[in-house]
This record gives sequence, structure tokens and C-alpha cells, in this order.
Amino acid sequence: MANLFIKITYSMVIMFTIIGGFLLPEYSLAYTKTKLDVTIQNDFVVEPGKTEIFLNPGESITKNISVTSRINKTFNFKLTTEDFVGTNDSKQPVMLLGDANSPYSLKDFIIPEITEFSLEFGEKITIPVTISIPSNAEPRGYYGALIISNNPDKLDGETIKETESKTRIISRIGSLFLLKINGEGIEQGNIESLKVIGPTQMFYSERPKGFEIAFKNTGNVHLVPYGTITIKNIFGQVINTLPVDAYFVLPDSTRYREVMWSDGFSVGRYTANLNLFKGYNDESQETQLAFWIIPWKILLIAFVTIVLIVSSFYYVLTRFELRKK
Repeated sequence: MANLFIKITYSMVIMFTIIGGFLLPEYSLAYTKTKLDVTIQNDFVVEPGKTEIFLNPGESITKNISVTSRINKTFNFKLTTEDFVGTNDSKQPVMLLGDANSPYSLKDFIIPEITEFSLEFGEKITIPVTISIPSNAEPRGYYGALIISNNPDKLDGETIKETESKTRIISRIGSLFLLKINGEGIEQGNIESLKVIGPTQMFYSERPKGFEIAFKNTGNVHLVPYGTITIKNIFGQVINTLPVDAYFVLPDSTRYREVMWSDGFSVGRYTANLNLFKGYNDESQETQLAFWIIPWKILLIAFVTIVLIVSSFYYVLTRFELRKK
């Protein structure tokens, strides 16, 4: 009798679990929603913007992404995946490929727990995302993005037919996944150039606002270069050391990085020495840039002022005679 009671109880637990999964999906899944105190911005925030992962072939891992709505009404969202690649364009370092597959495709292995959800104003959802890699995956880089967008088929509880006469703006934000399979991937890259931000000139009338680094990745895994720019004056004295914060460079692409130099008065010849660690095996590379700063406007004003002062003294000395009383 006791065994029969246990079996009936166990069966009921299973039945209610299955029914609850259909009737109350929000509570049967692992995603969570919380309420935040935010201001109206008419946008939504996705975090993190980038996730770096290291796996062995055949392994999987689960990471969380969060979406916070700052739109002053209930909004519907959907999740899709796309591949992305690096470029050689300084203004567009990353390009999404839509339905196309890249040579480093990851989009089919990014699996969010849910693909559609709605958020009220100030509501934040945290969604587990699983990345599973086949056991025969090559040891190299794989890159894909989870795209969060307002649902183009369902806006604020309305269907497409109900909104045909309305202008619909679709916003898309991507959370990037950079995966490296452990093994003998090809890690190699080089500094392509170091230059002053803006047009190249023989002389600069004021201190440049900073420097631009171009780094080329010629391997098959992403690299994370970092380093410093040391600025010296004509006497070899170090006047500034600027950090080059770590940034990722995708395979088969050139990534440009701007390093800002604070405002201030400078005059004379300067050298900028870049020491950049490539992001693997502690290997580094150095390059140097020399430039002149001649603030001719300031110097011209100073020259004219000196001429006026000297001329005034000369005028006084030649027009008036000093006598002792």
C-alpha cells in the first residue's frame, strides 16, 4: 500500500511538472526577470557587449546575457544569431553577415534558452545562452553574435496587420561571442602603421589629439594586443606615457585603435614610441613616429609683442634725452 502511494505521488509530481511547463513557461525556464529604477530613454540595453570563451572540442558552456528596457511601454523582443567578421575599414571594425556563414561561423552553436520575450518599462531579463562545440571542431577561432531586436512581427501586443499604417522602427543590438578552441591555432599579427590622428603634416600648429594604431591579424584566431606609447621631447626626456588598452582583432582583418593625448602646450620635435604586445606568447613589437609641433600663431603673437616692446624702447631712447638733476 505504501509503495502504491509513493508511485501515485511520483506520477502526480511528474504530471504537474509537465503541465506547469506548458501553462507557466516563465517559471519553468531558468531565465529571470527583475524590476529596475531607470529613466525613460526609448531604448534598451544589452549586456555584456562581448564574451570571450575558451573551450576544448566537444565541450559546451552556458553564459548569461541581460536585456533592460528603457522604453515607456511594454515591448516585444526576439533573439536571432548571425556570424560576424573583421574588416580593414577603420570606421567599421566588425561586419554582421545576416543569413550568410563566415569561414569562422559560430551562429549555429549559439543557443539561447528563449527566442522571444516581452519587457515592461524598467524590466530586466537575464537569459542563459549555451554554446556547444562539435567534437571535431578545428583549433581556431569561431565568431558569432546574438542579435536582440524589437519583434518586427509583434509590437506592443499588436499584429502586423494592425500596424500596417504605422511606421515601425526596428532596433538591433548585438552581443558578440568570441570563441577560441584550445589547440594549435595560428596566432600571428603585426603593426601596420602608427600615425598622428588626422591629416599627416610636416609640422603641426598645436599638440595632436592623439595617435592611430593599425594592427593586422594574419592568423586564424582573434588577438588581443595592448601596450604603451611613450612620448619624448627633443632632449630625449619622457613627457608622457599613454596606455594602449587591450582590444580584440579578428582574423584576416586590420583593426584601428585611437590613443588620445591630453591637451597642453608643446613646441619642438617629439617622438612617439609604440611598444605593443601582440596578445600571444608575450611577443611584442615596437615602432616609432617623429613629428614637429610649431605653434606658429602663438609664436607669431609673441614675436610681434617682442618687436613692439623693442620698438617702443628704441623710440623712447631716440626721442627723449635723460638728464640728471
